[in-house]
Amino acid sequence: MPVAFLLGIAFAVGWTPCIGPILGAILALSSTHANAETGMLYLAVYSLGLALPFLGTALFIEHFRKRVRGFSRWSRPLRALAGLVLIIMGIMVLTGQMTWFATWMLSTFPVLGRLG
Repeated sequence: MPVAFLLGIAFAVGWTPCIGPILGAILALSSTHANAETGMLYLAVYSLGLALPFLGTALFIEHFRKRVRGFSRWSRPLRALAGLVLIIMGIMVLTGQMTWFATWMLSTFPVLGRLG
């Protein structure tokens, strides 16, 4: 039980910077409308968008686990590579090179500018 509680706390702390500004914007936008129905619609769509990935994960977790077992031999090298990428990105953020990298990515792959 304490492990699940600590995992929940870590999850909440990790998601707060991502969810907080979006939820704040939705609440601010819904407070500017004259009727409560619009605000409820905004929050319902937001909640649905937040819940669908979790529901999909719950429904397909066993299927996913069966498929992932084949990748277990690659687990250690992939984790090392992901850790290396995170370290490099952290150094780039600290040195201000992440902006240069983003500019390079957009000039090299212009389709990325249309994604967001």
